Amino acid sequence: MKKLVITIILLITVGLIAPKFIGGVVETEHKSGVDKLNENPAITIDSTTFTRGWFSGKAITEMTILLQEEEIEDITIIVEERLSFGPIIFTNDGLAFALSFSQADINFKELILDEEIETFINNKIHLSGLLTFSKNIISNIVIDEVSKEVDGNKVTSAKAIGHFTLENNNRVYGDFNWAGLTATTSDESFTIGKVLFSVDQTLIAGDYYQGDAISTGDFDFSISSVEAKDAKGITVFTLDNMLISAMSAVSNDLMEITMKYSADKVVSTGQQLENANLDVVLSGLNFKVMQEVNMLMTELSDDGEEMFSPENMEKLSALTVKLLADDPIVEIKDFSVQTPEGKIESSMQVSVDEKLFDTTNIMSIIPAIKANANGKAPMPFFAKLGLAPMVEMYVQQGLIILNEQELSFNAKFSQGQLNVNGNNIPL
Repeated sequence: MKKLVITIILLITVGLIAPKFIGGVVETEHKSGVDKLNENPAITIDSTTFTRGWFSGKAITEMTILLQEEEIEDITIIVEERLSFGPIIFTNDGLAFALSFSQADINFKELILDEEIETFINNKIHLSGLLTFSKNIISNIVIDEVSKEVDGNKVTSAKAIGHFTLENNNRVYGDFNWAGLTATTSDESFTIGKVLFSVDQTLIAGDYYQGDAISTGDFDFSISSVEAKDAKGITVFTLDNMLISAMSAVSNDLMEITMKYSADKVVSTGQQLENANLDVVLSGLNFKVMQEVNMLMTELSDDGEEMFSPENMEKLSALTVKLLADDPIVEIKDFSVQTPEGKIESSMQVSVDEKLFDTTNIMSIIPAIKANANGKAPMPFFAKLGLAPMVEMYVQQGLIILNEQELSFNAKFSQGQLNVNGNNIPL
């Protein structure tokens, strides 16, 4: 019994004393994060304060986002964080064992906002973050359901929830879910179905804070449906199961990026398309050279009119040569869609002949391009659209081959010469 009492006393003592020391660790980590963010060329930290109590604290950071557009003024925001120090913290999701838990408010400085928009940002968007003992940052964003009706026009946006984790400053993963939106006016109605976004990226070069990160992993974005109806309730447009995904990987310093776009069905007035696909692969990209390109482009973005100076063009040409050394290839593996008249499909591969590229003239990359493309499509599809005369003209010129009801072509570009269906085309 005595041991139990001693244990309880020790736990209470630790629980009372630990937050004071943990607060110091949190303040150091917060300062480190702000300093890293200040190294981002698109962000300037104007001021930051950190007030630390025994069990809690408050941080206020004012930062300016540099848009680098003459027509648009830079945006200054003020982030106010309310922090609770561990080791045991009451969070929105219950008890947590961590260094700190923060809840943030975002305000815009010197930016005139509609009072309703400002109220929405302050009351409907909830940002929070958990700093774990392993120094990982677990961020949460919750956007409450919003419904608004003005002059008979109604918009309802469903609740959205996002969870993202920054692990060891080199991996970001998480997801964002939004149940969609409906909008109704006297003239039309519009509906967006469930929206999902997920990411899992691991840093291989650069820095997430500085905005020059190069990473590998997955990215997925999907919309279950989009539907528009006219005033009579007749559907004028639908989109089903649109998906955008990307995957990147590195082997022997060379990166391969695969991007896919697809939709199960697209229906508009008088037209229905199914199984639309675009599959693009970029391979042979030396990620170390890409990092150098990232750094150069960051520098050029600050130069304004000097971006296209001879000196900068010379730097860009030198990096282009380094990038071409590994024979990068851009390939459209599948660009297709199913129509009621038949399938339209095409593919293309593009590379650059390094030997034909002149470092003193970056525009010499055009004749250095090597490309091969082919495709086919049903003639009735174009006839239905009233394009038959134009297609027949291209057939007569040899740019398209007509075999019964199928159209096809094969095009090659090499050493500045275009060849279509075996015929050289003057440029």
